[in-house]
Amino acid sequence: MRRTQILLLTLLLLCGAWLDGWSGPSAAIAAEAPEPASPSTPLESGPVSVSGLPPLPFTKATMDLPHIRQEREASLAAAQQRQFNTNSDFAVTHNGQTALHLDISLARADGAKWIEVNLSEQKMYAWVGDELKNEFVISSGIRRYPTAQGVFRVWARIPAQTMSGGDREAGTYYSLPNVQWVQYFYREYAFHGTYWHNNFGTPMSHGCVNMTIEDAEWLFNWALPEWDGTRNWTRSMNESDATLVWVHQ
Repeated sequence: MRRTQILLLTLLLLCGAWLDGWSGPSAAIAAEAPEPASPSTPLESGPVSVSGLPPLPFTKATMDLPHIRQEREASLAAAQQRQFNTNSDFAVTHNGQTALHLDISLARADGAKWIEVNLSEQKMYAWVGDELKNEFVISSGIRRYPTAQGVFRVWARIPAQTMSGGDREAGTYYSLPNVQWVQYFYREYAFHGTYWHNNFGTPMSHGCVNMTIEDAEWLFNWALPEWDGTRNWTRSMNESDATLVWVHQ
């Protein structure tokens, strides 16, 4: 009888321990689980992939991620270099426009020769560093044929040539023999003497910078590349022998 009671008590204890172990972990997990975040609690977001962002360009936003900015800058530089190479008929000068020494302050600091054309004033200034050597009244391009603006270099020069252009059907054709003291600074844009008008101080040209014969001769003898005194073309070989030109409003 006593043995039966002991056996029954042991079985009851074992059943109780088993039931407590079955229900205990669930209660512990429930107690430790965090409460769900309320709608008013901001949730932290993880890293966002660039590929998941909308494509550039944005209509009313800017993207300034460093690696995207660097890629765009590299692409722009490559496109500019391709443009220089495409437009280049002569080594280094890039048909008058060069990627080197574009900063006018560098010419001022180095005491280099440079030419300033102020379209608003219709005037030209010849500088050596910060020292003004001469100034002239000019006639730049009319509104229909504006003078190119920017920073360039004189890339080709000739004492005299025939200039022609325009359209016969449109009535804009012209042919001007013996145009003197011609200096090209960008493609077909040039400084040159002008004998067919005397209206300096007013835009009159098809894009070139018109000067009096005397003023054009002074500039021709002063500017680089140096003239050897012949009637032949003189072309710049590098930026050190090509006068810097700044054309602006």
